Amino acid sequence: MTHWGWYWRVKLKHRPKKLCSNFTEIDSFMFFKNGYWRAFSLPKINLTIIPNKDYFFEVFYGKEKKHFYKIPFERQKCNYGGYRYYFHCPLCDKRMRKLYFTNGAFLCRKCLNLGYYSQIKIPSRRYWSMQDKIEKKLEERGGSISEKPKYMKWSKFKKMVSRYYDYKKKSHDAAIKELLEWYP
Repeated sequence: MTHWGWYWRVKLKHRPKKLCSNFTEIDSFMFFKNGYWRAFSLPKINLTIIPNKDYFFEVFYGKEKKHFYKIPFERQKCNYGGYRYYFHCPLCDKRMRKLYFTNGAFLCRKCLNLGYYSQIKIPSRRYWSMQDKIEKKLEERGGSISEKPKYMKWSKFKKMVSRYYDYKKKSHDAAIKELLEWYP
């Protein structure tokens, strides 16, 4: 039985999603945390965003600033005081934390069919990165795979080492499977 990656690459000529990190984004949490209630500009793409009193942002773009549209946002009350602010995607009207700029509009990741880098990793790389994460966590605390950090319980250390070797084996098996898929 072959891996499904072969089916998507060869049979359907599948193209992976574009990555969110390649687009200009606005993050509602950082936007309101930093107090951007004033107008601000994104000079790379010649864009000006002006907040409105009616929970809208007016977005002007282009050299003459003639074109504009509105980005609605809402605020949600937190349990221990304060508010969280979210944008509404102008296309699907869903509440989103981040909007991405493309073709003269800010839209959500689902409307633009964008993905994250972790979603396009091949299995061997995914397991390798999880193994690497465990190793770095142990090194940050002053230990290693062969040496327990000073204030860590033995049960937790053994569990982390066990997961490390599980991911190492899975990474090795996935790499062999991928090689056999590419070179039968």
